[in-house]
Amino acid sequence: MPRVTFIHPEGKSGEVPADLSLLEAAEQMGFPLNHDCGGNASCTTCRVDVVAGLENLSDIDFDEQDLLDREALIEPYRRLGCQARVLGDVIVQVPEEKWEKTSLDTSQEVETSSQ
Repeated sequence: MPRVTFIHPEGKSGEVPADLSLLEAAEQMGFPLNHDCGGNASCTTCRVDVVAGLENLSDIDFDEQDLLDREALIEPYRRLGCQARVLGDVIVQVPEEKWEKTSLDTSQEVETSSQ
């Protein structure tokens, strides 16, 4: 099974069945990746930056590319978690500006060392 890693102060890593979207993988691992539109490629709140394993994600389709283009997110490493399907090991960075604090976040502040 492919390993998916979400880099974030509260990130998670784990093995998931192939062909899940990154959003579905996050939900399965208990990582609350934002998705304001419900995972319908109508917003960019589930956007991630692929750090490693871009070739292990499904090809980008027209709807995803169109939305990323409209938001000026044209770099090839940017993907929507609701659309990118896991085919192999992948590491993604969750942009902090897309993260909303959850109730768990408010009770525990995670300190990270500089990387």
